[in-house]
Parts: sequence; structure tokens; C-alpha cells
Amino acid sequence: MTDLVSFDRIANRFDATRSYPDETWKAVIEAVAGALDKEKRILEAGVGTGRLAAPLQAKGFNIIGVDISARMLEKAREKRVEDLLEADLCALPFRDHVFAQTISVHVLHLIKGWKCALAEIARATTKSFVSVGFMKEESPAEEVRRLYDEACKRLGFTVHHPGVRERDLPELLPPDSEKPIVTLERPVDVQKLIEDYESRTYSQQWSVPDDIHAQAIQAMREECEGVETVMGKERIVLLEWDMKRIRKFSKGEEPYRT
Repeated sequence: MTDLVSFDRIANRFDATRSYPDETWKAVIEAVAGALDKEKRILEAGVGTGRLAAPLQAKGFNIIGVDISARMLEKAREKRVEDLLEADLCALPFRDHVFAQTISVHVLHLIKGWKCALAEIARATTKSFVSVGFMKEESPAEEVRRLYDEACKRLGFTVHHPGVRERDLPELLPPDSEKPIVTLERPVDVQKLIEDYESRTYSQQWSVPDDIHAQAIQAMREECEGVETVMGKERIVLLEWDMKRIRKFSKGEEPYRT
């Protein structure tokens, strides 16, 4: 089994802590649906709680969802998502070329051997790899989020993801298609954000030692004392790669940026 971070511990709070306005999420679903072939079988690698699979299946898409977290899959089933399987993305239980397309969103950053996951996706998929990049833009909200990482670094611990975020993959392998979906600007409740950090809502925090975590939270509270809300900005884009290029890239055959 690959070194993959399971979201079992956050399954009950996942949707609430990663929510978007209804109109924004509707735009995301419509953009993803526009990139998929309704007549073909599609894999969602890292289906999670079914935030994408549920509305896409409701639209008639043949989505097969895979996730390593049993509790996240339970949440997906509560939404009546069908065709779900608990499996490791680096050891997919499918024959070669079973799927026409694969969707993956907010997954690769959790996998230390993320190229292994891409290789397995490429083995099982013929046409394309589709993702959504949630690009955090510079904003006061990002400055607040950085306070945690900066405090941890001062205390001798560098916060990082084990893998690569889908939104960063274009820096390594330029996509064949990149289409803007929406730019979202909204107020962020600073104290609620700090509470989310305190309860280790975000996966990159889970390896932070307890003492460093506590001091980083204290630093955030001191820096943000009296601050109620700040503005956040996020650019959301649809990303698509030809699966032949993903296959070459995962094998080290496709030149990419460093």
C-alpha cells in the first residue's frame, strides 16, 4: 500500500470545512460535466464524500468512485452515491484501459508517491485526466493562513504536503487545456479559521508535533487579536491533460519543468 493520508479522521467535518457557495459549486460541477463524456465510464480517483460524484451521477454520468478512506465513502453513500470502492490509488483493482477519463481533485497532495498514483490512473484510463485547480490568490485571508506555517517554521518544523497539489501540477506538466471557471472573493471569519487550524482540520497539520502546533495557534491568536473578518480570493480553473502525456510523465518520459 502506498504512503497515502487517509481522511477518516476528518470525514464528519470534511464538507463543512471545505464548503463553497452554492452558485460557485454549481459552476464547478457544470465545468467538470462539460469536460466529460456521458457515454463512457469515468473514474473519480479520491471520491471522498461524493461532492463531485453525487451531482455528476445525478446528471447521468457513469462515475466509479475510489477512495482509501472507509469513513469518507460512508459519507458518500449517505448522499446516495453509487459504484464506490475502497482502494489504494497506487494499486487500482481495475484492468488496463477500463475508463475513458479520470477525475481527481484535492487528492495527489496526500500521496507521497503521487507519480505512482498517476501511473495507475494512466494504466486504467485511455483519454484524459481532468481536475479542478483551486488557486488561492494573495489576500488578507492568505496572510492569516500563512501565520501558522511561518510560526511552525520558526519553531523548527516545516509544514508541507507529502505529494503535489493538483493546482500545482501545471507547474510541472503544463495542461492541454486550462479554462477559468470563476474567481471567488468572499469574507473569511478569522476566528473560525483559527479554530479550524486548532482542531487540525487540514491534512498538512497532522504531522505537526503537539507542542509546535499549540505554539503556532497561540501565535495566530496573538497576531489576529480583535480581527473578525478578512477578504479571501480564489481563482478556480478547469484543468485537463491528454492521458498519453500523463502516462509519459509518470514514467519520466515527458519533459517537465523543475
